[in-house]
Amino acid sequence: MTTNLYLPLVYVFANPYNDSPLVKYSTFQYLYNMKIASLDNEVHFKKVFTDVEIFTAFVKDVLGIDIEIDEVETEKILPSKVSAIKFRMDLYAEDKANRTVVEIQKVDYDYAYNRFSHYFHANLVDLQKSSRDYSYAKDVYVIVVVTSAYKIKNKNGELLKDDVLITDTNPRTLKGDKRYMHDHKLVMLNAIHANDDTPKAIKDWLDLIVESMKEEQDLSKINTDNEAINKAVNRAILDNLTPEERAESKIQYMRKRMLTLTKEEGFEEGFEKGEQKGIEKGEQKGEQKTKVVAVLGFHKNGIAIPIIANSLDMTEAEVETIIKEAED
Repeated sequence: MTTNLYLPLVYVFANPYNDSPLVKYSTFQYLYNMKIASLDNEVHFKKVFTDVEIFTAFVKDVLGIDIEIDEVETEKILPSKVSAIKFRMDLYAEDKANRTVVEIQKVDYDYAYNRFSHYFHANLVDLQKSSRDYSYAKDVYVIVVVTSAYKIKNKNGELLKDDVLITDTNPRTLKGDKRYMHDHKLVMLNAIHANDDTPKAIKDWLDLIVESMKEEQDLSKINTDNEAINKAVNRAILDNLTPEERAESKIQYMRKRMLTLTKEEGFEEGFEKGEQKGIEKGEQKGEQKTKVVAVLGFHKNGIAIPIIANSLDMTEAEVETIIKEAED
C-alpha cells in the first residue's frame, strides 16, 4: 500500500493528519514517498519555527538557554529612529519574565556579515535608548541560519567556511581572558558547512534543514529522537501545507530564482567589460536590476501588486511605476 503517512514502529499515538495533539514519536518508519518541504523557503521555515515548542528547543540547542514564551512573532522591523536601514527579521520572541529577546533570520542569497552585525548592534542601541542610563534591560540574541555556502571573506580576503560564528559584546584582557559583562550574542549558523566537529545539538537541526533542501531526501539522516525535531518534521510534511502556504512558497521560490539570475547576469557583465572590480560592480549592477526584473516577473505571472510589494519590501506605488514604465 502506498501512503505518505509515517508511523511509530511500536505504538500509534496520533494521526498527524487530524487535529489531535502531537505526541512524542521516538522511532519512525518512513513509508514510500513521504517528503518534507524545503526549509530553505521562507514560508516553510516560518511554518515550522513559529511553533513555540520547536522555537524554544532550537534556541536551547543553539544558545544553551531556556526561554518561556507564549508566541513567536514574525516580520519584526526596527524603528527608523534607531536604524536608518530598513531591516526585517523573520522570527521574534520575548521572554518577559527573564528579560530575554531572541530573533531568528534565515538567509539564502545575502550572506553579508556586516548586515547582521549592524542589526544586532542596532537592537542594543534600541534597548539603551529606552533606559535611564546605558544599561540593557534585556539580553538580546540573534540567530542567523544560512542555507548556502558563504560568499563573504574575512579582512585578509579568505573565504569563510565556518559552521558556527559567534559575536558577543564582552571585553577581553591583553591575555585574551574574557570578562563577562553581558549575554548578548549574534550566532551565525551555516547549514552547508556543518561537519563532524559541529556540536551535535546544533548539527541535528542543520541536518534537518539540509535534508529538507534535497530533491531526493533520506529522512533517516534526521535525528527524530529529538522530540522538537520530530515535531518539525511533522509540520514540514508537504501534504500538510495549506493552499495559501503553497501559493506563498511558490512566490518566494520565484523571487529567489529571479534574484539569483539577475545577480549572475550582473557578474557576467562586470567581467566582460574588464572592470577592475568586476565582482563588486557586477553585484551592484545585478542588485539594481533585481527588483525591476522580479516585479515584472511576478506581474507577468498574475501576482497581485500588494503581494509583490510585500515580497520585495517595496511600496505599491513603486511597483506600479515599474510596471507602467515597462508597458509604455
